[in-house]
Amino acid sequence: MELIVDLGVIFIAAAISGVILRLFNLPLIVAYILAGIFLGANFLGIITDKEIIENLSSLGVALMLFMVGLELSWSKIKQFSKQAIIIGIGQIIATGLVGYFLALSFGYQTIIGFYIALIFAFSSTVIVVKLLSDRRDINSLYGKISIGVLMIQDLVAIVALIFLYGSQDLNNISATQTLALNIVKVFMLVILIYVFKQKLLPIIFKRMAHSTELLLIASIGWAFIMAISSYILGFGLEIGAFLAGVALASLPYRLEISAQTKSLRDFFITLFFVTLGLNVVFDFSQWNLAQIVIWILFIIVGQTLIVMILMGALGYRRRTSFQTAITLAQVSEFSFLIIAIAVSREIITKTLGSELTIIGIISIIISTILIEHIDNIYYRLAKFLKIFEKSSGIMAEDKIKIPAELTDHVIVFGADHIGKQVLESLQKIKHNMLVVDFNPDVIKILSEAGIPSIYGDMGDPEFINALGLERASMIISTTHDFHDNLQLVKKISQVNKNSIIFVMANTPEEAIELYRAGAERVILPSTLVSDLYKEIIINFKKRKRFNIQKEIKTLKQLHQKFFK
Repeated sequence: MELIVDLGVIFIAAAISGVILRLFNLPLIVAYILAGIFLGANFLGIITDKEIIENLSSLGVALMLFMVGLELSWSKIKQFSKQAIIIGIGQIIATGLVGYFLALSFGYQTIIGFYIALIFAFSSTVIVVKLLSDRRDINSLYGKISIGVLMIQDLVAIVALIFLYGSQDLNNISATQTLALNIVKVFMLVILIYVFKQKLLPIIFKRMAHSTELLLIASIGWAFIMAISSYILGFGLEIGAFLAGVALASLPYRLEISAQTKSLRDFFITLFFVTLGLNVVFDFSQWNLAQIVIWILFIIVGQTLIVMILMGALGYRRRTSFQTAITLAQVSEFSFLIIAIAVSREIITKTLGSELTIIGIISIIISTILIEHIDNIYYRLAKFLKIFEKSSGIMAEDKIKIPAELTDHVIVFGADHIGKQVLESLQKIKHNMLVVDFNPDVIKILSEAGIPSIYGDMGDPEFINALGLERASMIISTTHDFHDNLQLVKKISQVNKNSIIFVMANTPEEAIELYRAGAERVILPSTLVSDLYKEIIINFKKRKRFNIQKEIKTLKQLHQKFFK
């Protein structure tokens, strides 16, 4: 009964905290952590069954990693861009090395420095995916890069955890023995997964796919089988759950499994973050506050600089670099597992473990707030971030010089998704055009197809000034960024009053402001959908079966073409 009361108190506190923080436009993750701190020993201290809550939280971590594994099919791993691999590996190495030497400079032993470097080397897949989903930025350029980098980090983190779980004491056991033992254990685990994946899982899940309930139960059952197997081998529940997800990732039912387990995952995610808050014990007399501040600055500022330098070297614009870097500026859920391992093996003291935990929590809180306001922060810092752009290669000035003969043309901002359809229409009528996109891969494809294109950021005033807007007869923006679209419309209204301007908006209020700034037509997706539904309802009785089938066929063709 005490457990039920504790769970009730936790979720009531999380809900109240969430409502209050939403009034200040702060993310829910922050609310969950603060709810835990408020319920913990530092304030109310009313959670009586803390050990069971922590066990449920550990189960939540395992389930979260199962969901992460579901996204890591072999085909998806092969699709990782070279840039994501370079950024991911480069960030881990750079952050790890800086963190290691910083720890040594604070007087910590080599083994402690190694653990601290691992703790701060990874970013949180769970937090980033949730925040990107809330912002609807999963499919944005920086969102795709961030997810790719996080997947690389997860793979490295899993390998690191396997090594740490398998080595009981790095001070007393030889590295060779540890490595050999872990290789044997991992080999056994991989063989078990491979046999199930190739022979049994496709058959079992095919039989259960007709029922969503059976599919959910089978998925959770499989996750527990692998989690328990991993625990028996000494790797912990989390490793097995992650590998269980990887095994299911190649099945055709992956998306359905992910959707069915989402609510369960959200339940345990809430418990996980509340438990983080519960475990914080404020002991200022024992903490080194100066070091805590330095470590937080290292995670938020230092890691941001590392990622921006790496992305700048690869030729990305400052905006994409900044958005990606801020998105990755926090510690990972793996970090708290590593802290727990280090404390349980007495490699670090409980006081240091508490310090590292509060550092991680503060980094998550700051990061979530920064991500929530990432666009406004960028616009305030944009002029200072110019140093992170390359002055040669794809970023060179000669790349943004517009041919003098290109006049009376259409400039299209954004060539992905909607922009792709616009380009095809312009090609059909054989009208001169110029495409602007800040995804290097998109620009490469367009260049190979012989379509005039420029790699650039429409939010960069210097870049916009070099585009020759005064010579264009029409400008079309397929992006949803209100600030960028508003600045673009104002600029065009100043230099080319005869040009026709088409832009997109997210809300009616944004659309009105864009019209007032000089836009010829503002596309509001929600309005278009509403108009379409009205048309369908009005014409419902007039439609024949043949016409409906014909329309479905057309839509399928468009869908296949769109995602080609």
